[in-house]
Amino acid sequence: MKDWEYEELIKAINESYENFLKIGRGEKFAIARAFNEYADMGEIEDIITDIAIGEILLYQDKVFIGYIKGITGRLSGVKKDNLKNELSDEQIENLLDRIVVVIKGLKNKPNDRDPVA
Repeated sequence: MKDWEYEELIKAINESYENFLKIGRGEKFAIARAFNEYADMGEIEDIITDIAIGEILLYQDKVFIGYIKGITGRLSGVKKDNLKNELSDEQIENLLDRIVVVIKGLKNKPNDRDPVA
């Protein structure tokens, strides 16, 4: 990870989400903006972004099906070996545990097929 520390990136994503919520346009807007702000920064950064956004989505009543499919699909493909040069062993274990929680949680959420409802 070039520009971020593991926990620092998660905190930044959550802060962005909270800041976008304060604008008053709703949770879907805040989630979409926070996701887009941190997307495509690098392989590990993208995994962390999916985890942070996924964790936020776990608190929603319904989750847009596109987020469920996209996040669970990408996180299902994460391999421990790909993380070794970027994160400490403790961070890797934390990340893998969070991935399991996010995947299971999103798969069990009621889904919303309308991204702007």
